[in-house]
Amino acid sequence: MRRLVFPFFLLLAGCAGQATLPGLTPPERAQAWQTHQAAVAGLDEWALFGRISVSTEEGGWNGKLRWRQAEKRFLMAFELPMGIGAARLRNEGGGVVMQTTNGKVFTAPDAESLLYQFIGMHLPVAGLRYWVTGLPQPGAPSRLEYDAAGRLARLRQAGWDIRYGNYVRVQDVDLPRKVLIENSLLNVRLLIDHWRVQV
Repeated sequence: MRRLVFPFFLLLAGCAGQATLPGLTPPERAQAWQTHQAAVAGLDEWALFGRISVSTEEGGWNGKLRWRQAEKRFLMAFELPMGIGAARLRNEGGGVVMQTTNGKVFTAPDAESLLYQFIGMHLPVAGLRYWVTGLPQPGAPSRLEYDAAGRLARLRQAGWDIRYGNYVRVQDVDLPRKVLIENSLLNVRLLIDHWRVQV
């Protein structure tokens, strides 16, 4: 597969390598991960503001992303170039609704199938909710690698490979600034400029 986001691997290389750098002992790292995981999972509400890039062998797109999550409720706002326009995606009742700036409305039972209608790509939204905060999706098998501080450096889950760049401290919680999510068909790059959290 052609790697359209190869330069991002260079940004991640230093941080991903932290999993083998001297730092905490293995028991200390395990304890640090448990503490970190509990702190992130305990967030009542969070919002991120950043940039998203999606690519396949056939092409891709990039744009701005705003995402607000409050327990199971979410609102995602995309600003996309090349005539695609802007759109707001939210869960409502038993399904998901997307409204575009030109007034079109798309509905679907879940966010993944709705985004496929809109952009023609299957994005793993159910997992993304957790992966963007540096956590594995609950209830699914996973392989975890930690950095020297006991946070995720790499996660493999549900056929996806997720790598993390540097973290930022937000109200005593460490949250990722760079996330690369890929499988054999798709690369998703998130560069998060700003986090807001409510604990």
